[in-house]
Amino acid sequence: MADVKEYRFHDVQKCKLCGDCLSKCPEMSLPLETARREKEKINRGEMSDSVSLSCTACFDCDDFCPNDAAPCETIMDYWQREYHTRGLLERARYFLPMQKLNFRSYILERLPADEKEMVAKWDDKSPCSEFIYPGCNVTTVPYLTKTSLLPPIPIRGGLDWCCSETFFRMGYYDLAAVQGKKMQARFAEMGAREILMMCTAGTFCFTKMLPERLGIKFDAKFKPLVRYLWEQLESGQIKVVNKLKLRATVQDSCYSKFLEPEYLMLPRKILEHIGVEVVEMPRSKERMVCCGIGAGFSMRSNYNTARITLSTLKRIHEARRTGADLLCVYCAGCMQMLGSGSLFYPNAPQIYHLLELVQMAAGEQPLRRIGSRVKTMLKWIINFRLRCGRLKRVRKAAPSLRAKCCRIPVLVIQYGFSF
Repeated sequence: MADVKEYRFHDVQKCKLCGDCLSKCPEMSLPLETARREKEKINRGEMSDSVSLSCTACFDCDDFCPNDAAPCETIMDYWQREYHTRGLLERARYFLPMQKLNFRSYILERLPADEKEMVAKWDDKSPCSEFIYPGCNVTTVPYLTKTSLLPPIPIRGGLDWCCSETFFRMGYYDLAAVQGKKMQARFAEMGAREILMMCTAGTFCFTKMLPERLGIKFDAKFKPLVRYLWEQLESGQIKVVNKLKLRATVQDSCYSKFLEPEYLMLPRKILEHIGVEVVEMPRSKERMVCCGIGAGFSMRSNYNTARITLSTLKRIHEARRTGADLLCVYCAGCMQMLGSGSLFYPNAPQIYHLLELVQMAAGEQPLRRIGSRVKTMLKWIINFRLRCGRLKRVRKAAPSLRAKCCRIPVLVIQYGFSF
């Protein structure tokens, strides 16, 4: 791996060791002096296991840093160097959309016939100037697009159309660059000009990360789904015929804070418009935390499914404590993670995608197949852990993690899944 190019997106010279990054971090909340000591070690290229495992690469600390030193990227740089030294670890391969066998391909093979047909049609690289980009996660829940609320334009996408977000967030910058250039060439060959983005991560990658960090620019204009929905509601193109009279809390996307200034408020404005009262979790908006998948990004975690599950359960617990009727997401990946976690959490709030709630307000009945989809996802996770032999080695985990993880097989039996 010595010949692999290394990237730097941080500047430790700007760091004044104030400790704000790790003390204000909603995942770590380290005492200020501890935060300063840990950040000093990170700046030297060292890192404790606790920090590496706790970081979900949600980029909140970049927002907290008063000196624009990009502390999140400093941690990701450490992961990048681990990756260059050790290579792409086998377990991580099963979570990457570009790998032949991964958890999304497992789900795609088991989609209902109508959804399989949809996804097959989406993988079309012929010329098209205006289309909807679903993203990898919507590709595994394609039923979300079965609505008259979306514009009558083609949908183009698939696992091969990855925006490179997963690679970037894990510190695999060279792989992100390869995939970014691939999508740059594909969009150019298609003559893409206007793209409606159902994927917040994809919006961030195509408009921010790839052009600003990796120098990969796109000629097309990218409009986020939440912006489209708000414009349609505000103009009356989508008519609200049923005020929902519900209370919801919102799981924000990790990338929302990097997009247009109003982005974080758009889902909330939409919910208010359709009659949903928003009850905020303590960690929301700029201080949001990941839905759970981020607990697997570090090389030390290497997509440890127990850590991911526990991180998701913590978020569901926080949502439940608000007393909201439902947990609203606008990222299909968050919907799958939180939906999976809700199988393990009695009386968890129902998980709804924002598009489904707008459908209900407009008089449409959403398909609501998330229950069966997350069970398929859970079957893959259990098979995956058995295949890797990880359930037998859970004793190596921290005691608190071990105690909670050992409940997972019991809960699987409780729900009666067969493999």
